[in-house]
Amino acid sequence: MRIKLAFFGFFLLSTFLAYAQDNASFEFKRGDILVKPNNNWLPGTEFVENGNNFGHAVIVLKGAKGDNVEELLKEIVVFESHSRDVSEEYQIREVRGFVEGADWRISNDSFKPKNAGKRYRLRAELPPEKMDAVIEYILAQDNDVSSWRSIKNTSNVAKDKHYWYCTLILYQAFKDVLGIDLDANGGLVVFPNDVIRNSLFDHKNGRVVF
Repeated sequence: MRIKLAFFGFFLLSTFLAYAQDNASFEFKRGDILVKPNNNWLPGTEFVENGNNFGHAVIVLKGAKGDNVEELLKEIVVFESHSRDVSEEYQIREVRGFVEGADWRISNDSFKPKNAGKRYRLRAELPPEKMDAVIEYILAQDNDVSSWRSIKNTSNVAKDKHYWYCTLILYQAFKDVLGIDLDANGGLVVFPNDVIRNSLFDHKNGRVVF
């Protein structure tokens, strides 16, 4: 039954799924969410193909357009909470979409070329002023720290939080600012797969694999 449900879920997802074409124009816009899916064996996660480990998610602050996705990733600026072993000041940060290297204070390889075909660009159909409000909320958490033990606030009353993981900071921003729930299944943890499967992106170019 689980296999049947997983297949049915993927069929529904694939109806709103596009793929970036080689040497074709591609764009990352401010407010796009970039996601690397997580493993499907994690308890409570939605099913998404090609997931690995715990996945990752970031939001684009500064976009770019061109015909080489890998070069665009080096150009764009994203905001993220990441779990690498770095001091607190580098755990929640602005960084380029791809920065090669092993110094995790400045490096970023979640969307490296090796992950091509398993990376998602999610785009919500929201007015610029609403997306700006979401981003303003996220940037206000710049001095906070990363923690997988942080718990999402599901109420309609915003609370002061200082601990985040990659998808939680996105979830809380959309929830507190716009009243939008990014968690597709309402579980205890907001997994990257849960964000990919959210109906907010059920529209043309809402989900693009790149």
